Amino acid sequence: MPAKLSISASQAPAADQFAEYPASWYLFCASADLKERPVSKKMLGRHLVAFRTAGGKLALMQANCAHLGADLGGGQVVGESVQCPFHGWRYGTDGACVQIPGVRDIPAFARLQTYAVNERHGYVFFFNGPQPLFPLPFFFGEDPAAFVAGKPFSYIADCNWYMNAAHAFDTQHFALVHDRELIAPPTVDCPSPFARRNRYRAKVVGRSAFDGLLRVFAGKTVEITISVCGGTFVLVTGNFGRAHSRFIMATRPLEDGHTLCEGIVFANETRVPLLGRLNLALRRLFTHSYLEAEARRLRGTRYNPGSLGQSDADMIAFFQWVTSLPQATSLACQSITGEENNEIFDRSLGAPLRSGAARPVPSGVER
Repeated sequence: MPAKLSISASQAPAADQFAEYPASWYLFCASADLKERPVSKKMLGRHLVAFRTAGGKLALMQANCAHLGADLGGGQVVGESVQCPFHGWRYGTDGACVQIPGVRDIPAFARLQTYAVNERHGYVFFFNGPQPLFPLPFFFGEDPAAFVAGKPFSYIADCNWYMNAAHAFDTQHFALVHDRELIAPPTVDCPSPFARRNRYRAKVVGRSAFDGLLRVFAGKTVEITISVCGGTFVLVTGNFGRAHSRFIMATRPLEDGHTLCEGIVFANETRVPLLGRLNLALRRLFTHSYLEAEARRLRGTRYNPGSLGQSDADMIAFFQWVTSLPQATSLACQSITGEENNEIFDRSLGAPLRSGAARPVPSGVER
């Protein structure tokens, strides 16, 4: 177990030290949404568009045409490019304009910001930057190919993104909000440079109908692992003895200070499709109900560093860690291949962190 440090509210970061839109992975849409045309959305304070080329390549970029700002989401895919619906300007997957009707020399300004994109389990995710600082996370030690994903559920948390994520390290609220009685103190560590993890074992003591069913069909105790990656992408596993739960929460900061939480549950691949769909539907029902109820009980929570103290040590340590994460892609990161990047993300960094200790930024990465 990590040793405790003497920690005070004075060590909690000021609110202006948190990134408005962290450099992390975000859920954009379902893969099926891109079958026929581009899809554009307003998110992270900008307008983005995703499309799939005729050759099958996926791209995500700024949605406003460099000419007069028309929404490329209203255009169409032409070969390996997306075409603006206003004057027909076409953009390749690298964001560069490749054709303007009646124009031979394409102006230098005709280039759009692109974002790293990844596709997994039928969903499109993008990184808030041209190159990812870390690969799209998955449950540590597990092969994504061995799992199937359910339909996403969503709810809006009445707090900002870092308060929402900090609940994973708020030991005080486990019994009151989660209806769980800790059997032993939680263990907090960083299994990779961009992930902070909390692991604990607890009794299921809630009196809700869902907790009653859990005790009967799954088990009376649970081992929980919550890994927060990049500050906004959360991996959760729950081992109940007779059942195992796995889901991700792809959260997104909203302009009004709230947080959109989109959850996807996972189950092991099965040879019986109907049984697999039923399994996912039940997991989705339980997980959504549990988390939505928690969100209702946490309405109105706001970050106030002046009110944090010794009992909030793990949360303060999380705030220190998340404000230390790089928010820009460095040349060192751009030179790392996808395979090498996955190896870096999966590599253990050793012993658990002491409570209150901020994780150092990896060498060669800009802060």
